[in-house]
Amino acid sequence: MRKMSWIAAIVLVSLSTVLVAQKPDPDAQKIIDQYIAAFNKGDAKGVAALYTTDATRLGPDGQLLTGRAAIEKSYTDGFAGPLKGSALTIQQGRNQVVTPDVKIMEGRFATSGAAGVKGRYVNTSVRQGGAWLLASVVTIPDQPAAK
Repeated sequence: MRKMSWIAAIVLVSLSTVLVAQKPDPDAQKIIDQYIAAFNKGDAKGVAALYTTDATRLGPDGQLLTGRAAIEKSYTDGFAGPLKGSALTIQQGRNQVVTPDVKIMEGRFATSGAAGVKGRYVNTSVRQGGAWLLASVVTIPDQPAAK
């Protein structure tokens, strides 16, 4: 009987650890909310302000950008062209604290409009000057269903 109690206790502790790990991260949600707001307004400068000065971004089109200025220019061009009038949604997924000032955040994203795409993201965020900024963003578009 005691063995069953120990097994039940271990299962309970393991389950509670998993549930705690799945709690939404308020720091990640703040970045998500700010990103969505800037994107949906077509505000390239606002989106770029969420990145570190030397950030990297791998877009769903496979284009690798380095630096906040390049990211801002890409969004400026996108909002004037294929992203014009698009809307972004982001769903927070799992987050991992690497150090007190570094987090890895993953989840799902979707854009509407002519350049609509859905997929996953994996971001590395860093705390600089008390604010969380994106140091690396990798977006992976969903693959079309096999025919």
